[in-house]
Amino acid sequence: MTGYAIVLESARLERLQAVGNIAAIAAASEVPVDIFATMGGLEAFDNERMASMDYEVGEVGRAMMAAEDVDMPMFFESIAQAKEIGPLHVYACELSMDMLGKSLDDYHEVFDDVLGVSGFLTHAQDKQVIFV
Repeated sequence: MTGYAIVLESARLERLQAVGNIAAIAAASEVPVDIFATMGGLEAFDNERMASMDYEVGEVGRAMMAAEDVDMPMFFESIAQAKEIGPLHVYACELSMDMLGKSLDDYHEVFDDVLGVSGFLTHAQDKQVIFV
């Protein structure tokens, strides 16, 4: 195994934050990570959704958002910062984008490219796959 391949399907804030944390720690440790954002996970990066902060949020997410004494970056900030320090690539799901009639311009600038599932699996063939 030479790193992690994270399939991000969820738009739940706690899960998005967990992926951001995993990506940041792995990048800081020089562990390669590929993130494939699909379905709800892709839509979490939609510019309009990010502006409205319209995420499914559980108890931990509500506490995180309400905490005034904790300076925790949002998942997209963690991922963008991690890309600057280590081997991290983020891919948008082509099928999800096609179904919604969207392009990369509709999403946060963190994406490196658009891939289908087979393209992502090619990138992931030597990595431990994590589904979130």
